[in-house]
Amino acid sequence: MTALRTTSLAFAFVLTMSAAAHASPGQAIRSDGNADDAYSAGKRNNSNNPNQEIPGQITAENWAYQLVADLEEKYGAGWKLAEGQSASRNELLDKFVDALTRIADRYDKEGGQAVSRDDLENIRTLIVALEDELFGNNSYTTIRTTIEQLLTLVEPPVPVFKYKVGVNGFLRGEGSSNFRLADLSYAAGKDAGRMLYRVKPFAYWHPNDYLDVHLEGQGYGFTGEGSRDSHEFNLYQGFVEAKLPQGDGSGKNLLALKAGRQEFNYGSGFILGTDSFFNGLTFDAGRLRVQPSWNWFNNLSLDLLGGSYARPFSDGVNGDLLGAYLTYQPSADSSFEAYGFRDTGSEERHSGEHLDTLGFRSTSSVGIFGLEYELAYQTGKSFNGASNDNIFAFGGHVDLTGEIPIRVFDNSYNSSVFLSYAMGSGDKNAVNGTSSAREFRNPNNDTSLVGDMGLIGDLSGFDAGEQHASGIQVYTLGFGIDLSKKLNISATGRKFVADKVADGISRDIGIETDLTLTYTHNKDYALVLGYDHFFTGRFFRDANAGNRDIDYVFAMLQFNYDWTKRKR
Repeated sequence: MTALRTTSLAFAFVLTMSAAAHASPGQAIRSDGNADDAYSAGKRNNSNNPNQEIPGQITAENWAYQLVADLEEKYGAGWKLAEGQSASRNELLDKFVDALTRIADRYDKEGGQAVSRDDLENIRTLIVALEDELFGNNSYTTIRTTIEQLLTLVEPPVPVFKYKVGVNGFLRGEGSSNFRLADLSYAAGKDAGRMLYRVKPFAYWHPNDYLDVHLEGQGYGFTGEGSRDSHEFNLYQGFVEAKLPQGDGSGKNLLALKAGRQEFNYGSGFILGTDSFFNGLTFDAGRLRVQPSWNWFNNLSLDLLGGSYARPFSDGVNGDLLGAYLTYQPSADSSFEAYGFRDTGSEERHSGEHLDTLGFRSTSSVGIFGLEYELAYQTGKSFNGASNDNIFAFGGHVDLTGEIPIRVFDNSYNSSVFLSYAMGSGDKNAVNGTSSAREFRNPNNDTSLVGDMGLIGDLSGFDAGEQHASGIQVYTLGFGIDLSKKLNISATGRKFVADKVADGISRDIGIETDLTLTYTHNKDYALVLGYDHFFTGRFFRDANAGNRDIDYVFAMLQFNYDWTKRKR
């Protein structure tokens, strides 16, 4: 498991549940934030249809047997039914798990290149078909995290269901000292507590490979002492997607046009994400995806998008977003991405004000290690009194992860280490209150870069007492380990340093430590417990804000329940 934040398993669970909440053909966790159940037609020249359910007894002609036998031949000990012989569904399951175990071992040693794309898609098919039995299989639960990580390296094809209805979300109780939960700000001597909920009923219809219709509502709110009560109920997502499949059985679309209210989530959410820990973010927009199917262009994907911030879940931001996102994926475990966005969104819009962001992102892995880096440059116009200032800012992050198996006596544990550096440029004029044109602005998306507490939500800067720190640098070290098949514990520390401050003021903002325990009961329910502590640095004392540290605790239940009509 890659620990990109202290609650990495928790958010992996949220994303898994979002596969029900944001279903749209594309990737397992797609670049636009939509996830999906997936299947592959596998051996498409076979007359059997993978959409069929697996019977209690199977023969050599059954599509599921052929896929498992092929995996066993390549990665396992081999499996062959004689003519006229049959096998039980349980025997099929055991052979499939045996092949998955060997595949997981090979992936740990050799990386994503060890398993072919076709095999990964066939694995997806079988996981969907054997879903209930797999989650009750002890051998599978020990390798589940590795297999799910491996499957995110490929784009799944069209959904296996015709329609799906259900509800998902979370219920979270949280408390704090020296911290205002209402606006996530420092408040020495103030205690607060509240209950927060996010409930998303959904209904999706996938009549064929050419059309998807998705509806998703949202109820979001909180109540409690020291926290302003708020309750919002509205449409969260509602879109129609028309698609032109490539026709080669890959599940890709030459063209896909999605219109309506929808999420946009690209890369790690550094520039554009969904703020999944709180109320999310959607746009009333259109998105055209182009995926060429000839020669090396087959590895390219281009998104063109445009729309407006959708209220009431935009936190008061009004404005428009236009952009393009290009992805080149030469192999299953590496990608190169380039993007450009124009954003006019702000709480108080002014004529001519806009932010242009140009960026580049790359991901790769070698063996047990993964590397991600992203650089972004910003220009545009920012409002400043009677005129607009020219923006010139930059930011980025570099993340290194390592998946390290640990053996203690006869027991083996999966663990992960996470190292990261993130920065956003600051502006001395912003410290003095005259201009913020050189401050890097990335949205407050609750990314893994800034911590669980949310005291510092983005890299533009931070206010405490009488002072403003412009631009933020973050140094992160994290570690997570699976103590059992269902229990994970992770610990992360982040050091926050200001880029620009007033003369005589310390740049040391402080250190946030996050400790998180995640219990995954099954694929539909998880409990997450967290304790975070912020050690305030000299900046707080120099700013006359106080010298008290911040404590934040939470207990969160995540849930998903759905009814699915699978294709036949």
